Amino acid sequence: MFTLRSYKPTPQPVPVKVVVPVQAPVPVPTPAQEPKCNTFYNLHAYAAKPSTASVLNFPPQYFSGSQLLNLYNIQKVIAKTRKVRIAVVIAYTYSGLKADLDTYWKNSINFGAESTPPVINVHTMKGATFNAVWAQEECLDVQMVATMNPNATIWVVEAASNSIKDLMAAVDYANDTIKVDVISMSWGGNDMMSNTSSNSYFTNPSISYCAASGDTNSVSWPAVLSNCIAVGGTTLLWTPTTNNTNTRTEYAWNSAGCGYSNTVLQPEYQKDVKTISHTYRVIPDLSLIANPATCVYTVYQGNWYGIGGTSVATPIFAAMISLANQMRFNAGKGPLTTVFDNTPANNIQNYLYKTIYTNPIRYAADFYNITIGTNKGSVGGTSSALTTYTANSSFDVTNGLGSPNCKNLCNDLMRI
Repeated sequence: MFTLRSYKPTPQPVPVKVVVPVQAPVPVPTPAQEPKCNTFYNLHAYAAKPSTASVLNFPPQYFSGSQLLNLYNIQKVIAKTRKVRIAVVIAYTYSGLKADLDTYWKNSINFGAESTPPVINVHTMKGATFNAVWAQEECLDVQMVATMNPNATIWVVEAASNSIKDLMAAVDYANDTIKVDVISMSWGGNDMMSNTSSNSYFTNPSISYCAASGDTNSVSWPAVLSNCIAVGGTTLLWTPTTNNTNTRTEYAWNSAGCGYSNTVLQPEYQKDVKTISHTYRVIPDLSLIANPATCVYTVYQGNWYGIGGTSVATPIFAAMISLANQMRFNAGKGPLTTVFDNTPANNIQNYLYKTIYTNPIRYAADFYNITIGTNKGSVGGTSSALTTYTANSSFDVTNGLGSPNCKNLCNDLMRI
């Protein structure tokens, strides 16, 4: 069964300008209705009590978009040639998307009343209706992508429903009609989906596919595909000091999806990672903010929410790739891709694992190495069991390569 990769919490008061993260009690999400669907392949949102880092007590924190820009060292990139195109693929339709983005954008914790949010292009597949759970997810995804790269051409493709057929039709539209460079997918299903023909939708060698690893201590499809970047989740903390206002601390989040696949064999790009002793694909590849106790401000239907889950991390990283692509376009280079078939020279994973990770200086500059915390995940192979994985000083199953430093990583991806 598919699941959305975010938590539905209770509304929060409209935030005001803050210098440090708000440290009010994080709301416990209220139960969410499972969307009605007549097919087996349905997505559903679920409620979960926000968890804390497994190794320490800390005050819950909410992060604004402007804070995330600083903490992940995200730079502005203006298009000098064609604009990079990024698509958020989501189910159902929501007419209030642009109004909520406007409210989010113009609040003083983000970019201020005099600012103008980016233009959002929406394509609604025939037959799409409104669904409250998916609408909130849509707002989260769009607000994160827009914050990270407002200068991109941003598309939202609204699938007719949450069925696998309709979602793949939306991916296909982004692939072949819009011809985007990056696709963000904050949803996923069981690892066994890897045995279906739907894998063929993730094969365009000019596109980067970013998929959430999930929030249920298991391996998720399509994130587990070797042609996708699997984006996991962290607990993000920030305690600013006089001399160090932009340094973040991240720990493993103990509910993020991780582990070894039961169906997808280990791709070539992971075979030289010494900490992997397995014959199956391991996810995530990297991780960012996701713990709902250290969540992001989001606007939905005019109300402010604190939302967590790998639904937060995925659109942020997809936007990071779009920034790298824009830099490449400006320099006369082609787009990056996550498609590994035939090992194209512009493949992101191959470069991350074979070039950046194997060079200690580059790796230290491009990634925050998450070394504290544990997370349960899939054992892989023919087993359905879970085991506890521990963060360490290199690649690990809890968070993959770690958390990216956007500016440094984009500069490195220019080398491909």
